[in-house]
Amino acid sequence: MSRFLTTNRNIELLEPYEGKLSRTVLRGEGGSNALDLPDNRIARKPDRRKAAVTETSGTKNRVYAVVTEEGVILFSDTPKGMKARNSYLQHLADGFFNVTKVPETLRIYEIDLPTKRVAGLADNCIEKLSKADLRSTDAQLRRSVVNFTSDKFADRSVLDGGVCRAKFDLRPDFHNFDRLTKEFGLGISPRNYDVASLLYISENGYAGIVAADKVHPFSYEYEFRELAEKLGDSMRARMNAPLSAHDFGYAALQKEAKEMAADLLQSEFHITDGEFRLGARISRIERMEMSHPVSYPHSEEEQTGGLPETHYRQEAPEQRMSDSQRQVKHAASITPQKKEKKQLIL
Repeated sequence: MSRFLTTNRNIELLEPYEGKLSRTVLRGEGGSNALDLPDNRIARKPDRRKAAVTETSGTKNRVYAVVTEEGVILFSDTPKGMKARNSYLQHLADGFFNVTKVPETLRIYEIDLPTKRVAGLADNCIEKLSKADLRSTDAQLRRSVVNFTSDKFADRSVLDGGVCRAKFDLRPDFHNFDRLTKEFGLGISPRNYDVASLLYISENGYAGIVAADKVHPFSYEYEFRELAEKLGDSMRARMNAPLSAHDFGYAALQKEAKEMAADLLQSEFHITDGEFRLGARISRIERMEMSHPVSYPHSEEEQTGGLPETHYRQEAPEQRMSDSQRQVKHAASITPQKKEKKQLIL
């Protein structure tokens, strides 16, 4: 469903997965090694194949434990328990990019021989089970009432005898989000779709991105429209001159796209370098000043001859200029000049 945001359909570089009609591969300059983008999973359609896998019977009394910083929540190895587990994982995915979220790590344990106490705590998140969910082939509980409040969590003592089978990083990063949602066939909300797309652009550049999704178009398409047109012109120029070593501004445009996406992530979602960071917006101009600081002399330093203060970081010793080499524009003096006394000749 995802397509390149370009004005010319002839340079769209989408190539469908073999055997998977609902997914596409983003083809940028990296060729077949390019990463997948969030796709039509945003429609929250259940992955029937995932559901079939999770419902295969294993050990009769097996219990799964999902562990985060919030605590441990237990699920039985039954169709009801597996759907409840997937509903909890969907709950974590929905809040993946919320700045107030607590979990940063997710672990899944298998407990083959649970104690009576542990078995009794399994599926306690289900407050009211709907029979329609049991008959449904959906991988999650859609009609039942489930609750994931703090009273539903157990302490870590229930993990005795359990084996950790999987670990997921829940920090706000595209790869982390993509792995979690793919592994369990989870849905992607419109907001998470936008954030994941911006994270992808900030890391890989704007090699065409989720602009023509029929379910949920990219909300920041307008911000990248002018840049997309320039990238389209650059790509056409490169195709028209295949023997030229000139990139026709392609690298500079991709750098600008990465910086634009990083700015939006910081200002709109408080995400910087894969971490939540609250604070004022850091613009591209400010980021350039941080990497290339400018010295601003102060009046007291001009009078004393001291080194001027540098914003964000100090100059390297080899970059410092002597007082004779440093050129400073002085303001005109406003002190009145002394008048010469004239003698009166009688």
